Amino acid sequence: MKRIYLPLSRFLRRALPRLRPYWFHFLTGLRFFRMGRMNKVYGVENIHLGNKVSIGDFCWLEAVDRYGSQQFTPLLELRSGTSLSDAVHISAATRIVIGENCLLGSRIYIGDHSHGAGRPDPASLQVPPGQRALANIAAIDIGANCWICDGAVILAGCRIHSGSVIAANAVVRLQTDEPALIAGNPAKVIHYFRQAQ
Repeated sequence: MKRIYLPLSRFLRRALPRLRPYWFHFLTGLRFFRMGRMNKVYGVENIHLGNKVSIGDFCWLEAVDRYGSQQFTPLLELRSGTSLSDAVHISAATRIVIGENCLLGSRIYIGDHSHGAGRPDPASLQVPPGQRALANIAAIDIGANCWICDGAVILAGCRIHSGSVIAANAVVRLQTDEPALIAGNPAKVIHYFRQAQ
């Protein structure tokens, strides 16, 4: 029988996404199921993961406990079966919970705060945005089985019902009490997914 040898680079390309979570767990205590390349994770003591949570390449997860002179008690929770694609940025200063089995596309931002007030006074405009106090802080809850498409932005105070779909490039600041298709900038409910009777 002829032996077939896989090139080392091909083997590593397949093995590393499965090996990275073990290395990361050893260093931080957080256990991902799959983990891509070049991720940034800050505030691990305030991040909680369910089983089989996967993240792609270039993701940035942060639980912000201190910003300048401000102090926070954040919670960032990704529940079981949730999967993030590439370049997802999630930033929690108060509370962000993403429910079970959610699917997040690429280049998504989810943040429960902003740099400075939404309607700044003239004096605060003289302060660089990166030095302004965090404001507009409100928790975000995303229910189970939601599909968030590429490029979506989910802002402070959102509550998205389980089973909802957020369309690509939507900018969302709303609350829903039923599963819905949400799209647009600013986003609105396009239609509700009614339960079969």
